[in-house]
Amino acid sequence: MTQAYGKGAPCLSEAAPRLCYNHAMLISEAGEFGLIAAITRLIDRHGRRDLPSGQGLIIGAGDDAAAWKPEKGIELATTDIMVEGTHFNLSSIKWRELGWKSIAVNISDIAAMGGSPRYALVSLALPSHLRVADILEMYRGMLDICNRYSIAIVGGNISSAPQISVSVALTGISRRIPLTRSAAQAGDLIAVTGYPGLSSAGLKAATSSIGLPARTARLLHEAHFHPMPQVEAGERLSMLGVKVAIDTSDGLLADLVHICECSQKSAVIYVQSLPIHPALKRCFPQDYLNLVLSGGEDYALLFTAGSEKMQKAKELLSLPVTVIGEITTGKAGKISVLDGRGKPVKISAPGWDHYSHQYAIR
Repeated sequence: MTQAYGKGAPCLSEAAPRLCYNHAMLISEAGEFGLIAAITRLIDRHGRRDLPSGQGLIIGAGDDAAAWKPEKGIELATTDIMVEGTHFNLSSIKWRELGWKSIAVNISDIAAMGGSPRYALVSLALPSHLRVADILEMYRGMLDICNRYSIAIVGGNISSAPQISVSVALTGISRRIPLTRSAAQAGDLIAVTGYPGLSSAGLKAATSSIGLPARTARLLHEAHFHPMPQVEAGERLSMLGVKVAIDTSDGLLADLVHICECSQKSAVIYVQSLPIHPALKRCFPQDYLNLVLSGGEDYALLFTAGSEKMQKAKELLSLPVTVIGEITTGKAGKISVLDGRGKPVKISAPGWDHYSHQYAIR
């Protein structure tokens, strides 16, 4: 079924009381339409209604498709999926955090293009033994971040499956030429926002028995389970005329490889220039460099620009901006990581590859 879930669900009809639901039910008891009705009611009650002017939504959830008038600018679209056992485990993530993160990873893609997010479609594959209450808690997490970034959830789909999959499609709008991976030039400086490695450290802490100070534990937990997409930073980079950016979802090195391959360039990274959060170095003294260079899911922005634009970016962005290297000529996709004496540094885990199920650089 590809219907946009919504107001037409039979369980809302007095003629079909057997299809009505309560939150304590399992999905198998509430049925597809009972779950749809519960989700729709939650969105109607708690979704943002004060969307920015120009977001011309005509038909939201409840029909065969959503409809809106396109805004002036360039339309963007992205999609991502989170699969149980691959991207998350319910033993370490809360339902509300799963909802937040499933939307956040898509917002980050829009941010990396210099755009603003607009409309989300959410498709779920769910085992029947789950509770309706848990799925609604996941949607509360989705609405938390959607309301923060002025996004409307306008439909989706639900299907039965042996494991949980959360697939989100998100549209956005760019007022300028979108940032891409393919316009890096030799001589460009390479910079990253924030502190890479905190998210992977948060996952490591959550899935092991590492003892951490409470404040550090909260910092790392929030970095991994509650990421903040950098929409404002992406918009400001676009406004400055920066042309190249990517979000650090696969890891700093792996994502720099994407830029270099698309731009047919090489790059040099200087280890001594990397922004390393004190908590990372203190709590992971043997592994912090691999976490910074290879740890994914930071959803920071990695970008390149000439020295003048880079200086303006440092002044304009509210986040820390750190220059970590430069784009060079040479074999497309080749990255050299050098220490303070100019000697190569060996990195054991440059980036994640879903199908080899290991970290590897191309």
